[in-house]
Amino acid sequence: MATHRISLLAAAATLLLAATTGATAAQQTIRCESKDGQYRSCAVNTAGGVTLSRQLSSQGCWQGDTWGYDRNRIWVTNGCRAEFRVGTASSGSNDGAKVAGALVLGAIAVAAIANSNKDRHDDYDNGYYEGREIRCESNNGRYTACGYIERRRHVEVRRQLSNQQCIYGRNWGLDGRQLWVDDGCRAVFVVY
Repeated sequence: MATHRISLLAAAATLLLAATTGATAAQQTIRCESKDGQYRSCAVNTAGGVTLSRQLSSQGCWQGDTWGYDRNRIWVTNGCRAEFRVGTASSGSNDGAKVAGALVLGAIAVAAIANSNKDRHDDYDNGYYEGREIRCESNNGRYTACGYIERRRHVEVRRQLSNQQCIYGRNWGLDGRQLWVDDGCRAVFVVY
């Protein structure tokens, strides 16, 4: 617990130092491509945030559906190919509004990371969520409910099994905390 608090204080101090000295964080462009509609993850530190900067595929790239990110990777699926901007940039000016904004955003980020890491740590300790897979299939185009998903978990398509493209909200999703598929979507889903 003390180590966790020290880490949080160190992160807050780093943010404060960067905000007050006008330091800029490096931006990086990462290319991540889903080939043949397959799931792919690209390892990168996403602590500074991620934005899609240029779509390269004719298949759509929608955050939370065909692309997303967590603390150490960007993932793409269903043919999404794109360049992503990782990190943030500032002008280096040291005016009060930017400093205050950086401090507020930094405090929010530190609190969110601390809460997220605590939840993940608890779940990883029992080994339940670390990449748990659920196979869910809509046979003959029928609606099928497959797996129960705990709150605050992220679900994504790991491997599509059907010729019918699986699109979140259209033919797969969560109904409350129940994973479902419909209209011929068959896939292996992963829960984080």
